[in-house]
Amino acid sequence: MNKKLTDGNSIGIFSKTVDSAIVEGAGFAGLDFIILDMEHGIASQETIHNHVRAAYTSGIAPIIRTKDGSPHSIGSALDSGAHGIQVPNISSADEVKEVLNAAKFYPQGNRGVCRFVKAAQYGTQNKQDYFKTANSSLIIIQVEGEEGVSNLDEILAVKGIDVIFIGPYDLSQSLGVPGDITSPIVTSAIERVVHKGKEVATAIGCFTDTVENMHWLKSLGVKYIAYSVDINIFAEGCRSIVSNFNNKTSFY
Repeated sequence: MNKKLTDGNSIGIFSKTVDSAIVEGAGFAGLDFIILDMEHGIASQETIHNHVRAAYTSGIAPIIRTKDGSPHSIGSALDSGAHGIQVPNISSADEVKEVLNAAKFYPQGNRGVCRFVKAAQYGTQNKQDYFKTANSSLIIIQVEGEEGVSNLDEILAVKGIDVIFIGPYDLSQSLGVPGDITSPIVTSAIERVVHKGKEVATAIGCFTDTVENMHWLKSLGVKYIAYSVDINIFAEGCRSIVSNFNNKTSFY
């Protein structure tokens, strides 16, 4: 699964729900990954653990967007057994190095050690096996502002990043066109990030909330596409039902 998320074309969604059945359903629907949001979401650590279980049940890769880049946020997210982390608001190579140091065990980093966690099967997994497999967790870095895009070369030079993820809404604000993610200034920045990623064989990811933009990103070569948010997808589905119900056209 991890290989597909970085080398193939993968499609997933963000999740802000507290109901693990939604996570499970996303997997049964055939999505490749689900980003469990602890930055803007309301799920507790306990709920996140249940979400991860639901993801494994239905064959979808659970990725946790951490609250921030602190060692505690990163370590506790990885302790859940998620396939990887997605860290927001990264704008420099030094910040990337701090993330990697917090996410990896020795010799690649200095992650806090506790093998009595879900990721280590509560201490029943062989210790050395755990340390080895844990260091293969996906590290996804969100570049969301003009500063991060400007520092992209030095960010990409840091070894250990699996995916650079573009946050188009924050990027649009940083570039002076808040919310206008189809503005030429935003799309040009996205294209630059994708091009730079291809130069060093680093997968690029991006958020979208329209089918048209999803296909555009895929045509650019974006490998890891996050389409909208579970609760919004549900709300839009309900709105479509209401619209069709109020449509007076007869189909009989």
